[in-house]
Amino acid sequence: MTNNCKIDDETILQLGLLQVDPLSANPGICTGRTFAYPNLENVYIMECDLYGNDIPADHCFLAFNGHHGLMGKNIKLDKLKQSGKEDIQEMVHSNEEG
Repeated sequence: MTNNCKIDDETILQLGLLQVDPLSANPGICTGRTFAYPNLENVYIMECDLYGNDIPADHCFLAFNGHHGLMGKNIKLDKLKQSGKEDIQEMVHSNEEG
């Protein structure tokens, strides 16, 4: 298993991300880390998707509880860095129906 760090320390500090246990359905397969997004309950930033699949180097996976359980979407790291709490809430709200 290789270390697949996509989110740099500066971004982690800037956003106040806190590393948590993996959410992946296959935690032994996911080579990336999982972070809780500050001040938003059940919203996570991951370095792999929910199935442990790798994602592009300039992306991360936004995971959250939708109406049908845990779900999420790939987003560009630049978009994550430029997004505030309200922007992330809007992304979650517009995708939670899936």
